[in-house]
Amino acid sequence: MAQPLVMMSSIRKQFGPVLANDDVSVTVNAGEVLALLGENGAGKSTLMKILYGFYAADAGTIRISGQPVSFSSPREAMAAGIGMVFQQFSLIPALSVLENLLAALPDAPWLQPRGSTKVRAALRWLTRLAPEIDPNRAVRTLSVGERQLVELAKVLNLDARVVILDEPTSVLTPAETERLYGFIKTLTSEGKAVVLITHKLADIAACADHIVVMRGGKIVDEAPARDRTPGSLVEAMVGRGVAGSLPPPSSPPTDVPLLQVRGLSADIQGRKIRDVSFELAPGEILGIAGVSGNGQFTLAESLAGLVPALAGDVVLDGVSIASRVEDGAISGDVAYVPERPLDNAVVADLDLALNLALRDVRQLDFFPDRKAAFRRAHELISRYDIRPPQPTLAASALSGGNLQKLVIARELSGRVRLVIACYPTMGLDVLATQAVYREMFRQATEDACVVWISEELDDLLSYAHRIAVIHAGEIMGITRREAADRRTLGRWMAGHAMIEAA
Repeated sequence: MAQPLVMMSSIRKQFGPVLANDDVSVTVNAGEVLALLGENGAGKSTLMKILYGFYAADAGTIRISGQPVSFSSPREAMAAGIGMVFQQFSLIPALSVLENLLAALPDAPWLQPRGSTKVRAALRWLTRLAPEIDPNRAVRTLSVGERQLVELAKVLNLDARVVILDEPTSVLTPAETERLYGFIKTLTSEGKAVVLITHKLADIAACADHIVVMRGGKIVDEAPARDRTPGSLVEAMVGRGVAGSLPPPSSPPTDVPLLQVRGLSADIQGRKIRDVSFELAPGEILGIAGVSGNGQFTLAESLAGLVPALAGDVVLDGVSIASRVEDGAISGDVAYVPERPLDNAVVADLDLALNLALRDVRQLDFFPDRKAAFRRAHELISRYDIRPPQPTLAASALSGGNLQKLVIARELSGRVRLVIACYPTMGLDVLATQAVYREMFRQATEDACVVWISEELDDLLSYAHRIAVIHAGEIMGITRREAADRRTLGRWMAGHAMIEAA
């Protein structure tokens, strides 16, 4: 048999009282896709960050092509052919795509003549992976999915033999996801190894060769992908069977509007929305579908009252949100789960307790009572299963999925009138996803209206009362769930129609 490309043996890693990896051993072979499966906080990302040199293991050994190694930094791991694409991106938003790619190359100055050898080297993987992305565009103008693809190109430019992808499909559109699956198969056909950290069974079915399931820092199952069913994998992840899908929320009790969006137009660094209009009744859930990067971020920020409207208005329960932008804070009647929680929803260096108390901060001279904040934090951390369950831990130390749960816990635990949820289950496992949906639906049953931005079309079709499609900053159509069909929604996503269904 060929020598394994990577062998990690008896890896142990502890953060304070939390044992993140407990005697974990995995093998990665060249030409193979290893799926590392598990709930949020199971220890998957920690294990791979040890391989990448981001963390040092407390115990255990690592061998690359049979040779023992000990990485003290990601730079050393990259030099050995280990590359990792994180859930939280490391691109510099103010620079162009090309400048970011050049900056990642060894000894490459950013300024290079067009057509130079360094420029061609920087663009070689991007042109294969995402040829439609203009290298001269500023990264800040890219959608989340486009940034993910640039991050992957950056890693591949460094000739990685082992490519670690941490929840890569959480931010990709269906078309981008299919392209990534095909590209992963291309990488393995060229002899590279891919480690896919995921909780999505669709990722497993599409491209995994071998599966390792982690739970509570331990490996609880390992097998060839063909030998496991979706049901057995879910049970291995959570330790028990999982209840079926949630029932759809009941119809709104009234059609008297609570939220009125009237001809809303706004612009955030070129990401525009134009003449957006709709109304929502108390208890109503409006799903916003569309390909990532078509104005969802600007729409959400405008509805939350964080950016000024160029035209139009947002009126909640008779009060204009748009006219209160200068106040500098989101209304206490609005819960907002933004697209990128680490950038837009938490203070990374503050602990979990203070981040969970941020909704209570209404004045610059107010600081929450620490004892009360910690009591509340313990309650929410337990209720939303945030891991590690340490209120004193900095928010920046959480995994992407647990950071998402932290924001959900803060925003959805109280009583509000409007919920704006952007990709609220991005990076979450099946149990956490159900928990988030239950909290969203609870808000609706308590007469809040919900604007739910998502790329999980199946979920929108199952649970939203109405579905709107946004394309190029405009609402292309709105339909009730009962009348929705995928063909019509697909046409709207491509910008081919503007119809409001009954």
